[in-house]
Amino acid sequence: MNLNQFYYFNELVKQHQFSRAAQLLQISQPSLSNSIKKLEKELNCDLIVRQNGRTELTNYGQIFYEASTSIVATFEKAKHDIKQAQRGENNTIELGCIPTASEFFLPHFINAFKEQCSKSIHYLYHDALPECICQELQNENYDIGICTKVDNYPDLTFIPLYIEDTIFTANQDSNLAAKLVLPKNTRIIYLVYNSKAKLSPSTQKLINFVTK
Repeated sequence: MNLNQFYYFNELVKQHQFSRAAQLLQISQPSLSNSIKKLEKELNCDLIVRQNGRTELTNYGQIFYEASTSIVATFEKAKHDIKQAQRGENNTIELGCIPTASEFFLPHFINAFKEQCSKSIHYLYHDALPECICQELQNENYDIGICTKVDNYPDLTFIPLYIEDTIFTANQDSNLAAKLVLPKNTRIIYLVYNSKAKLSPSTQKLINFVTK
């Protein structure tokens, strides 16, 4: 029995279908089927049954699923905690940023912060959309986000950074320019962090740089 088998089994339980689970796991359907068969052989019981094109848990399968989800959750938490500890020890800030901010704002922001910070800090950058950034912050995979405000994330704190104006223009030499009145878009860009997460000293310094 290996860790992958727990992941495979859990995904099959969620999807109720070998083909769909294999697709999401990015493995072949025979590989998934063999993994489940090996589990059943090792445990000496049937974990699933097929009913009308769907897979359903047996009583034994339900017992194993409860244990399997706990094992995977424990392993994922351990990976997360180790990654957090490594980021703190290495003075690393993992940062998710919308593309416009990463290109035009972030270099100036980081340079200004470097002038105020005596320690050498390493940065891991991720270009992403606001919803993805907030999800990663919620899951504590990012330390800091720079993006527009997204609702329904009560644990996240949004601190206004700057106003971004975007002007759309058509090529003046084209016939389209005379036919279109293109809008001007104004939006507030925020520094975002998870107020419930354990922040590293470097991350806290960056937040203080903005707020104090």
